[in-house]
Amino acid sequence: MLRHQIIKDLLAQPTEKVADRAIHAWERMAIQIISIVGEDGFNSLYARSLFLSQAKFPWLAASPLAPQIDHRFAGLKVSLEGQAPAQASEAMSPEV
Repeated sequence: MLRHQIIKDLLAQPTEKVADRAIHAWERMAIQIISIVGEDGFNSLYARSLFLSQAKFPWLAASPLAPQIDHRFAGLKVSLEGQAPAQASEAMSPEV
């Protein structure tokens, strides 16, 4: 799918800024998804995505129940920055 290719391309760049690229990708997706399902719908999808990813990557931060729009991905960014770039890239891979 096109979405998967966009994510792969963003994460295939140099590994020093994996967290920044991942957050940027999530922000871009959030805009599109919120326009379709609304803020609450996006928050549910995002929380579910993190929950499912935690099975393989237990270090991923859980989403707060009521995220602040301007800090929505703060926990994810901290989690990614705490990992080696290769591990963080793997966690953000669309195949996960």
